[in-house]
Amino acid sequence: MHFVIVGCGAVGGYFGGRLAQYGENVTFVARGQQFQSMQSSGLTIKSIEGDVQLDKVNVVNAQNLTAETLTTPADVIFLCVKSYQLPAVIAQIKPLILKHTRVIPLLNGVNAVDVMQKHGIALENIIGGLAKIIAEKTADGVINHTGAKPHITIGAFTDFTDEVLADSRVEQVDEVKAARAKVQATELLSEIAKCFKLAGVSIGVTSDIKLALWRKFILVAAWGALAGARKMNLGEIRAQSHITFLLERIVNEYADIARKAGVNLGDKHIKETLSFLSRLPDSSETSMQRDLAAGQHSEFDVLIAYPMTLVTELNLSVPVLTQCYEKIMASSP
Repeated sequence: MHFVIVGCGAVGGYFGGRLAQYGENVTFVARGQQFQSMQSSGLTIKSIEGDVQLDKVNVVNAQNLTAETLTTPADVIFLCVKSYQLPAVIAQIKPLILKHTRVIPLLNGVNAVDVMQKHGIALENIIGGLAKIIAEKTADGVINHTGAKPHITIGAFTDFTDEVLADSRVEQVDEVKAARAKVQATELLSEIAKCFKLAGVSIGVTSDIKLALWRKFILVAAWGALAGARKMNLGEIRAQSHITFLLERIVNEYADIARKAGVNLGDKHIKETLSFLSRLPDSSETSMQRDLAAGQHSEFDVLIAYPMTLVTELNLSVPVLTQCYEKIMASSP
């Protein structure tokens, strides 16, 4: 199976590196200085799960990306970029997508699949995905993994199966077509999962990818919103009881948005989110928080502004999220 990793930061570099370490066929897509660095020096991962030094990796220049650039067609393309880079990246990878190719976005946020379809990638070519890892790429290009056991979750979108079933009824065909589609999807997900497991990477296949995406979202977005607005790491948040309360409150506000949007999010998921946060190191920060502090382009639009549009549509009250939104907006250049 040929894996193409688009975006070689903390997420793409780590998971792609683990696959390459095991000997899987992995092509990294990078640009600029990152491309030159990986081409000359390979990939280095410093991790609490064990370090990796790959002196040579298969890396291609994103600026010259065509189907002919790859030695073999892409079976699975992982998108490991920032959410605001997604439209441009979609335009780049379109020539690589064949009928059998599956594209898996490992982005923060819950609306990547909508953006992908809007820009011309068919739903049948998309598999839902999310990654959990506390890591960052240092200035010298090293992937530094410092917290949480790296884990990937993948799952097929039920929308596609529903469309197949609907088509079958209209065409008065039996359910063989739909059943075959389900079997093929299950087999492919299992094959992808097997590759990661053999590479020592924790991975799960879910039957409800929308729930899985929102479970991560209420963690990353809620924590990122409060930490970004207050300019505090997790330890500083914990040190003040009233700020700790706000963290719990904003997690619940994001959960309210999810429920109103039709996601089957239960109280146990909120408890698991808060428990996970309680176990992270005091120094933990979100990538959005770091980007905001540095005055760089951040995922504010996806993690905070997009939920605020849902709040308006669903007529919800989210006082902590609203305060964070206004605070960050006021401090933005």
